[in-house]
Amino acid sequence: METTTTERRRLFATEMVGGRAAATVAAGILLVLYYRATRVPAAGEGRAAWLGMAAAELWFAVYWVIAQSVRWRPFRRRTFRDRLAERYEQNLPGVDIFVCTADPQSEPPSLVISTILSVMAYNYPSEKISVYLSDDGGSILTFYALWEASIFAKKWLPFCKRYNIEPRSPAAYFSESKVHHNLCIPKEWALIKNLYEEMRERIDTATMSGKIPEEMKLKHKGFDEWNSDFTLKNHQPIVQILIDGKNRNAIDDDRNVLPTLVYVAREKRPQYHHNFKAGALNALIRVSSVISDSPVILNVDCDMYSNNSDSIRDALCFFLDEEMGQKIGFVQYPQIFNNMTQNDIYGNSFNVEMCGLDSVGGCLYIGTGCFHRREILCGRIFSKDYKENWNRGIKERGKENINEIEEKATSLVTCTYEHRTQWGNDIGVKYGFPAEDIITGLAIHCRGWESAFINPKRAAFLGLAPSTLAQNILQHKRWSEGNLTIFLSKYCSFLFGHGKIKLQLQMGYCICGLWAANSLPTLYYVTLYGLYEALLSGDTLKGWWNGQRMWMVKSITSYLYGFIDTIRKCVGMSKMSFEVTAKVSGHDEAKRYEQEILEFGSSSPEYVIIATVALLNFVCLVGGLSQIMAGVWNMPWNVFLPQAILCGMIVFINMPIYEAMFLRKDNGRIPTAVTLASIGFTTTAAVGEGEYGRQGGVQIPFQAATVAAGKLLVLYYRATHMPAGGEGRAAWVGMEAAEVMYTVGRPVVCPVRRRTFKDRLAERLPTFKQLFTTISLNTFNMSFGACMKKKLDIFVCTADPHSEPPSLVISTVVSVMAYNYPSKKLRVYLSDDGGSILTFYALWEASVYNIEPRPPAAFFVESEGHHNLCTPKEWSFIKILIDGKSQNVVDDDGNVLPSLVYMAREKRPQYHHNFKSWAMNALICNNPIILNVDCDMYSNNSDSIRGTLCFFLDEEMGHKIGFVQYPQNYNNMTKNNIYGNSLLVLNEADIYEIEEKAKSLATCTCEHRTQWGNEIEIKYGCTIIFTELAINCRGWESVYINPQRAALLGVGPATLAQTILQRKRWGHPSIPRDYESMGYTLRICIILYEALLSGDTLKGCWNGQRMWMVRRITSYLYDLIDTIRKLLGLSKMTFAVTAKVSNRDEAKRYKQEIIELGSSYPEYVIIVIVALLNLVCLVEVILCGMIVITSIPIYEAMFLRKDKGRIPSSVTLASLGFVMLAFLIKY
Repeated sequence: METTTTERRRLFATEMVGGRAAATVAAGILLVLYYRATRVPAAGEGRAAWLGMAAAELWFAVYWVIAQSVRWRPFRRRTFRDRLAERYEQNLPGVDIFVCTADPQSEPPSLVISTILSVMAYNYPSEKISVYLSDDGGSILTFYALWEASIFAKKWLPFCKRYNIEPRSPAAYFSESKVHHNLCIPKEWALIKNLYEEMRERIDTATMSGKIPEEMKLKHKGFDEWNSDFTLKNHQPIVQILIDGKNRNAIDDDRNVLPTLVYVAREKRPQYHHNFKAGALNALIRVSSVISDSPVILNVDCDMYSNNSDSIRDALCFFLDEEMGQKIGFVQYPQIFNNMTQNDIYGNSFNVEMCGLDSVGGCLYIGTGCFHRREILCGRIFSKDYKENWNRGIKERGKENINEIEEKATSLVTCTYEHRTQWGNDIGVKYGFPAEDIITGLAIHCRGWESAFINPKRAAFLGLAPSTLAQNILQHKRWSEGNLTIFLSKYCSFLFGHGKIKLQLQMGYCICGLWAANSLPTLYYVTLYGLYEALLSGDTLKGWWNGQRMWMVKSITSYLYGFIDTIRKCVGMSKMSFEVTAKVSGHDEAKRYEQEILEFGSSSPEYVIIATVALLNFVCLVGGLSQIMAGVWNMPWNVFLPQAILCGMIVFINMPIYEAMFLRKDNGRIPTAVTLASIGFTTTAAVGEGEYGRQGGVQIPFQAATVAAGKLLVLYYRATHMPAGGEGRAAWVGMEAAEVMYTVGRPVVCPVRRRTFKDRLAERLPTFKQLFTTISLNTFNMSFGACMKKKLDIFVCTADPHSEPPSLVISTVVSVMAYNYPSKKLRVYLSDDGGSILTFYALWEASVYNIEPRPPAAFFVESEGHHNLCTPKEWSFIKILIDGKSQNVVDDDGNVLPSLVYMAREKRPQYHHNFKSWAMNALICNNPIILNVDCDMYSNNSDSIRGTLCFFLDEEMGHKIGFVQYPQNYNNMTKNNIYGNSLLVLNEADIYEIEEKAKSLATCTCEHRTQWGNEIEIKYGCTIIFTELAINCRGWESVYINPQRAALLGVGPATLAQTILQRKRWGHPSIPRDYESMGYTLRICIILYEALLSGDTLKGCWNGQRMWMVRRITSYLYDLIDTIRKLLGLSKMTFAVTAKVSNRDEAKRYKQEIIELGSSYPEYVIIVIVALLNLVCLVEVILCGMIVITSIPIYEAMFLRKDKGRIPSSVTLASLGFVMLAFLIKY
């Protein structure tokens, strides 16, 4: 009875989903290895190829063992927001929301502001929300879009809360107008829609023309920051507070306080490295510390809008749980894409592994949709005696006006601020790695904190998945490059986490660290992976098939280039860069994307690899079948059939590539130059094979695992049938090496599903009301009651108004400002690393939009004096657009608005800006909880904050959780997922003093000689994952939560090129499921079961299998090469931003689930070669089968017939003798 009572009072519940028994798989692996070891061919009989297959299978066996570590006891979390409201409703912590953008072209401003508006509209007290947009593109277009959003927020936030609409991203909401129209008064609905469309039209027009109307520049002082000396990579820091949530005049149309909205464009100078996204996040951390200083930070990508307005409350259920909340350092939501096709054509989902990681002490911090305690981002080590000050935050301005605050914040985002400090090392997001999120999360866990993963029924965030293959490959190249760099550094989880985190968690971090390492054996041993697991995860059959294709494409393009870039950077041959993924697409691209047609419309070098691989497989299949029919090959069926089946599957999976090469006529087809180059490479390979055969070489079969023998039998066969020297041994050894790697590659985790009880969270809040006291911000040993005044800072980062349109950014900002959470406890910070006046303008529009309709023509006037497009990244500033502490800052309902701050950190050429990490560190403030979101990830669930608090405030486990991670969901995902992408108390103050103070924190020199980006805040030099690693290594745990209604929704790549780019950056769209062909039947069943259990569809699972293969032979391979080059000093770290935009044709093909291959990417050559090789082999099997079928009467005459017309026994015996003699001669 006591246990039942305790469980009833918890703010969140953890359920054991039940792991999978891997004994049968392990037995199969051992049998394959034994078979390889005992059947090594004699010298000269294909031994080299045999050993290669055995080595590959051995590697996969090792990787499989590593991947099993997180799949034994999966968790499922749920929160009780009602309990949260009961206990803490009057004392909710402030939340700072970070949204990052980098390129207004790839991340259109209209997309960014959609995310901004969604997080501003959380079901949470507006005065406790602060939204920060980091514009690493320093674009005036992004600033303009944010300014527009700041105005529109006065209308949008009251509308959202009055009718409790979902999602609260205006772009997403009005796109579902038929669903939501009847929920509110038609006239009011039409008015708000017209106001939004007019604002979006003004922003899009300004973005297309690159000019801001002169009359608009007179409406806010922030536009003056963009002068003639402003350039992309050489500009001063900008911090503009567009909405000061502490200003009583910052109110919406209902007289409610608006969230704080801040634009940040950190300083950039050529001589200083800006550390990409990690630098942007660190800049936001610092800027928010002088503006809102909320204890909770949420960071979201600019294309991941809030889809669940209760996401903050869900996260707080973890942080505020009385039993466990003190352990939780962060709460992670899943990364879900709203543009995912039904069958996930680009294979973007990885929720199964996140639930498994959650069960072993902490899920990964994936860089978006994650709620952090501010203290853990500042390097705090977990201690049982530590009590979080949930009441922390800037409540009063004192004598500082908004200009002084902006000036102070600007000094914190200069290029030199972090010099000789621990920023990017022990403080903030880690630097030096493209995967700063992974390493930061690891550091948190190593400091003793735990984390929680929550996947609510309504997704907390929805984003945009890559809609083109090129973008998907780019994205995964970036991921795999960062993860491999971490694995090969001193921050390898086995070294950095030794003695600090559990061995299972150390192995779990290695799963993604070895993504790129799987590329080489994959090229040698291409096979299919988990249809069953994909279906179990809710994928469709076509989506699973698309995933197989995209796995292969990304493996031979994104990961290959990522590997090469990493090696070049390690040896000093190149520098780290950040390629922004486009968030917009043309009309034709969008149309093809909706039709799920792969987009190949550009002459990308990756496409050459894809096309060549597909053609080689086709040629091999056709050639093999023809030689069987011609009698050239004399091999038993049990040797030839497995290879033919495997090759045929690869050919079949590459059918869209063949269509793009020879049949399609649209702009998304593979360019003729790519096709011709691939044919040339394929012809060269075929001629070389023929010459080798005529010189006496033995044709070595590409052995595939049979259904009965499984993985171990394949390894055993490779080891015992090694060819003699000079007779194909090299190829044989290569095949065996690939098979060994695939043997270890089967990940089996115990997923955890979390759900929060926001009702319980609300129930407990009043219980401690009498304990609240005023406590110094420097006091850490405070009463328990003081910990219950939770405030939340929301960080939104953007970098380029072209890649991340300001209209998209402000949509995200407004969505997080409208959380179902006390507005006075929300602070929204927009870090504009692009330093764009367009972004600032968009944020301003979102903060101060009034009811009077404005004619669009007034905004379309072009001025000769407008700034040139080349200037958006030259400098940055901080502006508090909404001061949530001011009693005058209210919405149309008279409610206090969340604070809204714009920050553009200083950038100088001589200072590295550390990308998103610095932007995040610059935003970090003093509120106990920070939510950081990308500028394209709008809030889709207004209760996300409350859901997060269910983890932090849980009495039993909350004190261990360092951060709560929400999934990265995409709202532009096609039906079948073609690319497999499965708050502060109101106080009156002068906001301008705070702006000036915040400016000082965003200068290039602010982090100079400090621990920012090292021991403090988000780590520099890596991706977000590294920051999570640091948090985990400090003892914190994390939580991954994926509510039913997505907390955030973003924009995923809509073309194949963008998908490859994204996966190249990440390493892989999901934890690699090395579902190699060992024990194939059992493997498929297990994979499909997991996929269906996770909500995937059969078609989506199939798409995942395709993308698994594509990524292995493209993205991972390139990433492996890049990593080696970086280790050797031949290149430096770069950051490739996945495009969030696509043209109309690409989008149309994407929606139709047609893979986009319309550019000459070198990765496409590998894909096409593999596809063609397997097609050739399949044709050989078909021809051989036809010969057998036509010869059935002969078999009957030899063995079955009894009449006198049968073949004489002497003839039959003689034939058998000749056949046996042929076998003896051959073997």
